[in-house]
Amino acid sequence: MMVYSSTGNRRTSLRCIEKNLQGDVPQGRYGHTINVVQCKGQMLCVLFGGRCFRPPGQRTTENWNSVVDCLPEAFLIDINTGHCTSHILPEVEDGFSFHIAIAKIDRVYILGGHSIETNCRPARLLCLKVDLLGTSPSVQCTILQGGISVSSAIVTPAGKDEFIIVGGYESEITKRMICNTIIVENDNIQILEKEPPAWTTDIKASKTWFGSNMGSNAVLIGIPGESKQDAGEANFFYIAKFGQLDEESQIPCSQESFTDREECSTFEDSEEFNFEVEGEGSDNAENRDNADEEGYWIKCSSTCNVNVNLWEPYYSTELNKPAMIFCSSGGDDGHWVHAQCMNLAESQLIQFSQENTKYFCNEHYIDRGIQTPQKKQIKRTPIKSPRKKSPATLKRTPMKKSFLKRLFD
Repeated sequence: MMVYSSTGNRRTSLRCIEKNLQGDVPQGRYGHTINVVQCKGQMLCVLFGGRCFRPPGQRTTENWNSVVDCLPEAFLIDINTGHCTSHILPEVEDGFSFHIAIAKIDRVYILGGHSIETNCRPARLLCLKVDLLGTSPSVQCTILQGGISVSSAIVTPAGKDEFIIVGGYESEITKRMICNTIIVENDNIQILEKEPPAWTTDIKASKTWFGSNMGSNAVLIGIPGESKQDAGEANFFYIAKFGQLDEESQIPCSQESFTDREECSTFEDSEEFNFEVEGEGSDNAENRDNADEEGYWIKCSSTCNVNVNLWEPYYSTELNKPAMIFCSSGGDDGHWVHAQCMNLAESQLIQFSQENTKYFCNEHYIDRGIQTPQKKQIKRTPIKSPRKKSPATLKRTPMKKSFLKRLFD
């Protein structure tokens, strides 16, 4: 939880407090949204959507690193107590991610989104209404008409009841160059078209873009440097401003340079960050240990030496997690082991992932009677040398000799 506070003498404090969640704690995910709503004087966080890794029971060697959309359920999180409740939404059939979420009092409006299973972006518009019935909260989902098809867009507030949607994608390879104005008032939502900024040539030509809300009717847009003259990891940033602000900000879309050190702003003595951990006890340590047992950083065998703090990629296919392989000991009740702990070569790891064969780790292959096959000596039969043919000779009989003698004479 980020807490922002400002006091006199230009002193700004940003505190990061770790809250211990209880109840129906949501699993780790990305591509989700979280909004703050107010209901009967109480503030709650509404978490919805996102993607996560497959559950441990559905993972195989082939899809170990694949992700799926989370179930269509909303999590209500009490900011003060950290208590979480899960609410299934039967009105939504499949989960989705990278959608837009706008909160207004006790409602959250959800627009667009992308489904990884169908690879589509339907024109979706949902309304989640949070209500406190006694001590147990509830979530009511209503499907509205007139949604928009978009994913990974940026939302910036333009007033008390007005929001602007910028950027995003219409399809896998098509950016969404148009903008929309969202007006939320009197428990109703209106979606209007808005004239987009004068996009630069680089933004139009770029295949991908990203950004964030800057407040004050402005968004930050970044594009990767894809030309040969640019560095491989270089990015170019632009500020798109909406509305009449001041004379210096009349440019609809201007480029800002962040490569020069002199232009990069640093934190002064009047700004500070405080990080606090609230109530870290034995229960929290046990929860963290249980989470580690289900992930990549398990102790796979008695000789396992994989440490989350010291691990470095060993195979070319690894990025930020160790490669693992499933041991078929016990049938379906097998277990996962680290390929590096089993001393597997990279070619063997790729072979096991491509072939439909069972693998047994170093501690179970003896019990199964599987041994390394010995090299068989192939009996080679000597190849007979081909029989040489003598040059052809003409056998001359006495009759032929006399004939030839008379012919040449």
